[in-house]
Amino acid sequence: MLRILWIGLLALVLTACTNQPPAPPPPGNGVISGTVRISLQTTLPPADLSAPFVEGELIVQFKPQVSLQSLGRLSAAGVELEQVRPLSLERTFLYRAGLSRAETLAVLAELQRRNDVAFAHPNYRLFGQATPNDPLYADQRWHYEAIRLPQAWDLETGSSNPVTVAVIDGGVVAGHPDLAGKLLPGYDFYSDAASSGDGDGRDSNPEDTAPGSDYHGNHVTGTVAAATNNNLGVAGVAWGARLLPVRALSGGSGTLADVADALRWAAGLSVAGVPANPNPAKVINMSLGGPVACTNAPALQQAINEASNAGAIIVVAAGNSNVDASTFSPAGCSGVVTVGATNAAGSRASYSNYGSRIDLMAPGGEPDGQQVVSTLASGQYGGKAGTSMAAPHVAGVLALMKSKKPTLTAAEAISLLKETAKPLDATQCNQPSGSECGAGLLDARAALERLNTPPPRSLVLSASPNALSLNTGQSAQVTLSIARTNFTEAVALSVTGQPAGTTPSFNPPSPVAGNSTTLTIPAGSTPGTYTLVVRGSASVGGQTVEAETRITLSVQQPPTTPPPAQNIQNTRIYFDAVLRETPTLSLLLDFNPIAITQTGTQAPYTRTGLSTSGLVGYRVSAWKDVNNNGIQDEGDLFGWYRTNGNIAHVMPDASNIDIVLEPILSTTLTREKWLRQMGYPAR
Repeated sequence: MLRILWIGLLALVLTACTNQPPAPPPPGNGVISGTVRISLQTTLPPADLSAPFVEGELIVQFKPQVSLQSLGRLSAAGVELEQVRPLSLERTFLYRAGLSRAETLAVLAELQRRNDVAFAHPNYRLFGQATPNDPLYADQRWHYEAIRLPQAWDLETGSSNPVTVAVIDGGVVAGHPDLAGKLLPGYDFYSDAASSGDGDGRDSNPEDTAPGSDYHGNHVTGTVAAATNNNLGVAGVAWGARLLPVRALSGGSGTLADVADALRWAAGLSVAGVPANPNPAKVINMSLGGPVACTNAPALQQAINEASNAGAIIVVAAGNSNVDASTFSPAGCSGVVTVGATNAAGSRASYSNYGSRIDLMAPGGEPDGQQVVSTLASGQYGGKAGTSMAAPHVAGVLALMKSKKPTLTAAEAISLLKETAKPLDATQCNQPSGSECGAGLLDARAALERLNTPPPRSLVLSASPNALSLNTGQSAQVTLSIARTNFTEAVALSVTGQPAGTTPSFNPPSPVAGNSTTLTIPAGSTPGTYTLVVRGSASVGGQTVEAETRITLSVQQPPTTPPPAQNIQNTRIYFDAVLRETPTLSLLLDFNPIAITQTGTQAPYTRTGLSTSGLVGYRVSAWKDVNNNGIQDEGDLFGWYRTNGNIAHVMPDASNIDIVLEPILSTTLTREKWLRQMGYPAR
């Protein structure tokens, strides 16, 4: 052990006994400066109190700085929640306690006030989007001819380059003769053994075992790719497609937690405790949903983002409540193809959701009229109506397109489908404008024909995150991705819908030549909920290519008077020098921190006399000992300097090294915890 006096730092050098410690860095004139401030707690978006959810179950994602080692149990509002399992989303867990609906919401409210929580919401229930019906119909001609599918089969049957299509639903009837030889090994993600019908939770058998099943999942599966031209039963849209059955519903419903894991697995992403999927799907159909806005279900949006980034095209049902599809999930989420339903007359079905979030329409039938006919129980067939029946028409056509052109990108495919769709007018859509039915009715033949021509120019914008919650006076940054097809010109960007008196900005500024830009959004001074519309356009060879994406911004008024603990005075700022990270960590610990003397909620600081060489960098942290016990524990305030959520090294001469103090919770990785984990004394 070696003690040295070094430029105002009483520093301790410790390394493993088998390694010589590096020499202390030479004295220097380096400076690190910035601001330390106390975070005024931001309220997270409220739960959708009208949406159905599992009583006593909550999905919680923690912030990056949280230590995950102590999260087996979570206390909130006097209730101890037990961790059921981690979700496949990073730092996200499902918790459970024996609570009523009101008690669940009370616990949720406290979790949403915690500084270590990125988001928390109920485990919403999602449902198969089929309208109940009685009569069965054996004729499929009306719904296939409506989208010119027989003519499309003259160009492609899905056999040229077979595409894997995942169906996330209520499971499959593997013994159905019209699915023989079509099914890949799937998985059962439905975790409630009591209602699963198979006596257990998750397993490798996606068979539909729900008591009294209506075979919703098998009906959807058959529409996508039932065996065709085999003198048996019905025809599927994509004859040659391979089917990946993924069970996440039972008896017509399931939970968001199970669906999110099922979606990631179907796309080939890892899920804890589940074997890897050897057949990642290029197209995923989700004929399911629930009456909760996607902004209230960030776990689902995050799973969609990750599955899309893995290369999957996700097709979802719009919902069957004759309301705006943006009030449903996943229909209202970004990054999915949202499909509404038409009837045999070519008009919007009486039940189909509508609105700006609709991308396409496809045949879904009417409960008391002509229905979509497909596979049911083993050897049985029948009709169903709903947006659940419309979505697999689109998923099947996407499989035909990717079979004919394997290099087809998601952006290009969606653009083609929209460009070749047959628009519905206001009367057919039964809305003030036909645009409430998206681009119109799917045209399979036209979409496949367009594949023979050069790719159309198209533009897709996507925002991450697409929902923000800020206090007045704050600002946040959003990454805006720009996907071009068949052009390279710069894209001019604009924003509307922001709070009055604010001016969002892009970096790099508009027009943007690259594939992304950072959008800074100020919250302004007026609380409320705002929908920001980001529009992009490019002029290419005399043609204007356009796209838009939307961001939901919730602005709250922060507390006007900070609590007594929210006084920056007596905060100490530490500069721990990292001399070496490998093969063993070697530190010079700071035992002479800066002390803040100012009052208020923020203060500047400057540290001088720092070495500028011979080290990896400095870890900068700040601590206010609110309870005056000399220990970094609950009740105190603490913060690290971070970049992108991760603790960062800083080299002199660095400025604007800003640190945010937040209440210490049991999950907080404090400086003392970090040093103990490394085997160093904390003081």
